[in-house]
Amino acid sequence: MENFYHILNIPENAGKEEIRNAFRKLARQYHPDISGDDGEKFRQINRAYKVLYDPEARRDYDRTLKNFQNRGSEFRDYGGEIYSIQGKHLKKMLKEIISHGDYTDLIIRYKGKTLFEISFPMLAALSLIGLLKAPVAFLLFQLGMTAFFEIEVRNRIVSMYKEAIRFHSDGKIIEAEYIYKKILKKSGYFIPALFNLGLLYRQRGENKKALHCFQQVLKTAPFGEIGEVARRNLNELRGF
Repeated sequence: MENFYHILNIPENAGKEEIRNAFRKLARQYHPDISGDDGEKFRQINRAYKVLYDPEARRDYDRTLKNFQNRGSEFRDYGGEIYSIQGKHLKKMLKEIISHGDYTDLIIRYKGKTLFEISFPMLAALSLIGLLKAPVAFLLFQLGMTAFFEIEVRNRIVSMYKEAIRFHSDGKIIEAEYIYKKILKKSGYFIPALFNLGLLYRQRGENKKALHCFQQVLKTAPFGEIGEVARRNLNELRGF
């Protein structure tokens, strides 16, 4: 798997400014009109920049790279961000989450039971006018400041994926295919979307397309649960 941080010669905790500066420097150096080569290095630099400069694409790339390095990969790795937080820190945590601005849904659970679920735009609006404090204060009053809550926040990619799964499960294949492709255009390293697209093509009897999807999955996620299931599907398709 390509390491985009190595390609841009930056650390894995690099900020957007550092990413942009590294890209500009390398792009000038390796542009085909200057370097005189076939442009492959320039294309690598562009790919790396496109992924790392986009927060959502970078988040999925980082997960996939980490899994590759650790020789593991699970479907649950690509779900929403989940935090365990004590009641006395709940308000501060929510404030920090709201400040990110790239989430779509927030769910608060207590002992596995959902207490509070809201879309991010509504959450931000309630926070702006001060109404968010009321439900949070109520939760803390009822359950206590020492209670531990589980907070799940979803970004746009995860919410789109869950919608695609619903369509897929309901047999709305065209709708599911459209969303899977839309996800992969936005974030090519959201591996579950690529895997499910392969399953969708297999369901439809489009085996060449399915083979391509599973091969692409195994290039970036050859280990763990995802790698095992993708390899099994690939072997079954080749057996026909």
